[in-house]
Amino acid sequence: MKKTFLKNKKNIQFLIIGLGLIGGSVAKRLSKNGFEVLAIEKSKSHLNYAKKSKIIIGSSEKIDSTKKLFVIVALPPKVIINNFDKYLDFFHKADFITDCTSVKKSLLNKIKKNKLESKFILSHPIAGSEKSGFLNSNQDLFTDKITTISKHEGLSIPTLQKCKEFWFELGSKTHNLDPKLHDKIFSLTSHLPHVVAFSLISLFSKRNTSEYKKFIGGGLKDFTRIAESDPVMWENIFSLNKNNLLKDINEIEKEINKIKTFILQDNGRKLKEHLKKIKKTKESLNR
Repeated sequence: MKKTFLKNKKNIQFLIIGLGLIGGSVAKRLSKNGFEVLAIEKSKSHLNYAKKSKIIIGSSEKIDSTKKLFVIVALPPKVIINNFDKYLDFFHKADFITDCTSVKKSLLNKIKKNKLESKFILSHPIAGSEKSGFLNSNQDLFTDKITTISKHEGLSIPTLQKCKEFWFELGSKTHNLDPKLHDKIFSLTSHLPHVVAFSLISLFSKRNTSEYKKFIGGGLKDFTRIAESDPVMWENIFSLNKNNLLKDINEIEKEINKIKTFILQDNGRKLKEHLKKIKKTKESLNR
């Protein structure tokens, strides 16, 4: 990609709000690529470690008004919403702002309310992990991953280009996705799988865990890996994408009940046909 806005590294400062898995990974990659990185982080130990490791040069006190300020908000979605006003000064000073969350509706409302539509663009890297926090961050986390960019009314073309360049700088490919459709799609592809994984482990905990534990195979481990994900993050996501998620929970309950009915009826033929159809669908997703 031809760089228009990120070609002059000495004229840009990146301010990352939140040095968790995503924010820390952004900071590490930008620093490696020669950009000046600042961060706001509630954990003093993580902030100090990032300074000592020369991942960042400091916090907001190091903002240079002679340079362009690019702000990356890498906080859980409710935390962003609840603290939006706290960061308004930085947002108004910034030339460019983007987020990294997997729920867009509430954040877009905040952006519109504060008249930041032209320079605050919604984006979401599909590059998470069940391992959270700065200590699990990785400079290559976004390499060859897809990042969604959700355009909205009032967004400026330069902001869109900056966003594409930013994610390209981190090694990610970008894909445009309407904000409303974004929340609907990720309810099924990401949020619902977490609901199911958490629920299965909850069921497991009600059994004689020590008796069952030695017989856990790869299937259960692979299927429930994401149940190790950050509870704070996922409470935020489930709450803010409530309407889409509840519809999908109702739909999966119907799918489970369909299989349950075939089992109750001892209808092996219909059950086998149903499972064959599902298997073909899954195989088509692998292509």
